[in-house]
Amino acid sequence: MIDPDTLYFSSEKYRNLLDVIGDEITDEDLAQRRGNPIEACRHGFKVWDHIQELMNMLRAKSVFELDQSQATIYDLLYWASEFADELHDASLKDKSFVPKQLDFCEHYVEMHGDMLNKDVRNLGNIRISLAETYYRMGKAKGADAFFHKWLSVEPDWGWGWIGWSDFYWLWEIPELKKDFNKAERILKKGLSVPNVTDMNHLKERFSDFLKKKRTQNQPT
Repeated sequence: MIDPDTLYFSSEKYRNLLDVIGDEITDEDLAQRRGNPIEACRHGFKVWDHIQELMNMLRAKSVFELDQSQATIYDLLYWASEFADELHDASLKDKSFVPKQLDFCEHYVEMHGDMLNKDVRNLGNIRISLAETYYRMGKAKGADAFFHKWLSVEPDWGWGWIGWSDFYWLWEIPELKKDFNKAERILKKGLSVPNVTDMNHLKERFSDFLKKKRTQNQPT
């Protein structure tokens, strides 16, 4: 990867690109504050295009690499997580954003495919967002395959077990039937992993799950 400082002093195009990224991030944030995720996503897509242009200029292979080299003054990992959330919110208003959410999350997860959630602090959030798009598109088997793959490599990823189970009992996804037995199996398997991260959150979620399951089993 090219040293960002070297390029900053030698390339006006690079400096202009940084300015454009900053302007779009500002406009994206303002739109989000106004409660307009669709407008925020329009700016977010421009940011994403420019980030990929920045990667090409610096010969970087991932957003994580850009972040580690401090190629911009912005927290690009935080930005990526926020953009994934914006795409989710926009998709609730306009279903055409579901495949757009899929494209972004898939690209992001792929470029960090040889990394772990523990190494890239926002990777887990975007993995779960990617799986969500599969569930909402009626591709539950594909989403489950993602979790099987991720958790086979990183079984101590506590929020992975939580996120996977949540889809089957906590969230209302019309395209996905609730399955309390499956959710329970996932949570129990996560709880059984030695040194699993966020054990307190796992136990809390399991407690919430059991309360919800009891209310579901009560006669009406």
